[in-house]
Amino acid sequence: MFEPKLLIIAGSDSCGGAGLQADIKTATAHKVYSSAVVTSLTAQNTRKVFAIQDVSVDFLRQQIEVVLDDIEFDAIKIGMLSSLEIINCVTQTLKTKFKKIPIVLDPVMVATSGDVLLQKNAIESLKKNLINKAKIITPNIDEAEILSGMKIKNLSDMREASSIIKNYGCDAVLIKGGHLNFTDGKVHSLLLDDEDDFYLVSNKKVGNKDIHGTGCTLASAIASNLAKKHDIIASVRKANDYVYRCVSSNIKAGKGSLVLKHW
Repeated sequence: MFEPKLLIIAGSDSCGGAGLQADIKTATAHKVYSSAVVTSLTAQNTRKVFAIQDVSVDFLRQQIEVVLDDIEFDAIKIGMLSSLEIINCVTQTLKTKFKKIPIVLDPVMVATSGDVLLQKNAIESLKKNLINKAKIITPNIDEAEILSGMKIKNLSDMREASSIIKNYGCDAVLIKGGHLNFTDGKVHSLLLDDEDDFYLVSNKKVGNKDIHGTGCTLASAIASNLAKKHDIIASVRKANDYVYRCVSSNIKAGKGSLVLKHW
C-alpha cells in the first residue's frame, strides 16, 4: 500500500500557528507522513517575532542527511531559510535529490506581523541556487515584488511577475494575491504552470483580520498533494480549497493574529 511521505525543511514557530508546526498539522490532515528538519528556532507569538536563532550549518546538514539516508520521500517542502549559509547548506545537501523529488519552495521573507525573516544577502543566493531546483515556488505579493523587482498592483502585474520569477528556473509559480484588494471581494492567486499556462485560483475573502500561517499551510498542502502523486494544477487547487476551509474556521488563540484550524 502506497503511503506518501513528505520532508519538511523549515523554521519552528513557538506559538504553533506557522512554520514546521503548521506544516506537520497540514500533512497529517492530508494523511501524509511527515519528517521535519529544523532550520531556525523562533521566539514568537500571534503578535510578533521576538527572536530568531538559526541552527548550526553542520547540525542542519546532519538532520537532512540522516533522514534522507533512511526514508524515501515523495515530496519536499522548504520554508524559512533565514541566512545565506543555511540556503547554501540546504542546496548542497539536497543536490543529489533535485529533480528526483518534487520540491515546493515557500520563499519566506516577511512574517504576517511584518517582521523581516530573510536576511538581504540571502536573497540573491535563493534566486541563483535554489529557485531553479523547485517544482513550484509560492511567494506572496511582497515576496514576489522582491523576487521580480517590480511593483504588483493587479492581476496583470501578477502575470508579468510570475513570468520573471519562472525565468529563474523553477517549473511553476504560484503568486498568492491575499495582500491585494480586488474589486470583486475575492482573493485571487495566479498559477503559472509547468506548461506555461496561467490559471486563476480564487476564493471568497474571509474577514479583514490577519491570519497567521496561511502561506506555510498552503505550501505544505501543495507538497502533500504532490506527495500523493497529483499534478501541479490539481495540487494547487486542492491546497487552495483546504486553506479556505482552515481560514473559514479560524481560531483566536492569542491576542494578535488569528490562527488556522488545520483539522
